[in-house]
Amino acid sequence: MADCRPVIIIPAYNPDVRLTQLVKTLLEDANDYQGIVVINDGSDATSIFTELETFDQVTVLQHETNLGKGAALKTGFSWVERHAGASVGAVTADADGQHLPDDILAVAKAFHNEPDALWLGSRDFKAPGIPFRSWLGNTFARFTFRLGLRINVPDTQTGLRGVPAKLLPELIEMPSNRYEFELDMLILAKRNQLRFCSLDITTVYEEGNKSSHFKPLQDSLRIYSKFLKFSGVGIASALIDYGLFALIYGFTGEILAAIASARLCSGIFNFSMNRQWVFGRGGSLFRDATHYSLLAAVLVAVNYMLTKGLLLVGVSPFIGKPASEVIVFLLSYRLQKKLVFRNKTAEQG
Repeated sequence: MADCRPVIIIPAYNPDVRLTQLVKTLLEDANDYQGIVVINDGSDATSIFTELETFDQVTVLQHETNLGKGAALKTGFSWVERHAGASVGAVTADADGQHLPDDILAVAKAFHNEPDALWLGSRDFKAPGIPFRSWLGNTFARFTFRLGLRINVPDTQTGLRGVPAKLLPELIEMPSNRYEFELDMLILAKRNQLRFCSLDITTVYEEGNKSSHFKPLQDSLRIYSKFLKFSGVGIASALIDYGLFALIYGFTGEILAAIASARLCSGIFNFSMNRQWVFGRGGSLFRDATHYSLLAAVLVAVNYMLTKGLLLVGVSPFIGKPASEVIVFLLSYRLQKKLVFRNKTAEQG
């Protein structure tokens, strides 16, 4: 009978003895996984990996240079596709001691029993001793993912995951190679209508989180680059939109005419910037423009109804319009990503 248990994948860059200890402990109980793949992501020293290569059920893959955590995971996923046969997928874990062997095995068991969901080993960010940068990063990610993408998970940045086999081909093709890869994975799972399942795990951080290779400013900008670029275009579009709305409404007193005219001008700007800079071209210009125009018409109607509704309860359109724009902005990001520029974003994650 084909072995359908998951493979454990551990990307590692300049690991210490904790990686060896982790692998040895995992090998003591191999009931819920069929092997361990460790990826040396261009580490300076290789003695640890040389030792790991002598262990049964352990495969060590090599990157000549450091390519990033996402690239290492993709290398592991490619190995699973080629060598693991009927495996239900992969369980990913970190090499720096943040994931205890018992938690990795618990996620592997839960994932093996229910392999059609994306499993997340979730840390408790209310626990004492959590580094501020970790708390802040996860809180911001949870907030933006919940509002903008309707992805509601307790830990968006956990590296302990059960990844279904049917998701691996698309993950391997994604261009993201570093820490943003794991957030792109959540977006891809949502697009594929996978369920998200969480399992509470022990929260482990050394003082100052010294072993982490995460660069707070550089990697945070990379992780949120697409959403931040979309937000920047949205702010510029909103300024154009509101300026024209105020001008036209001030002269005519007509809410619908002011909204429609302002949205037409700001929409041309928004479409051009999002197509070229944020999402990339989704398909033909005619297809993208048609889908965008239809979506814009729907959002104009939503904006009008919200602004008009607020006016009926005594809120001036000069205040009601910006308030409505917040809701329209979040809808616009999700729908543009899913419907307008879908082909390109499916490739980019």
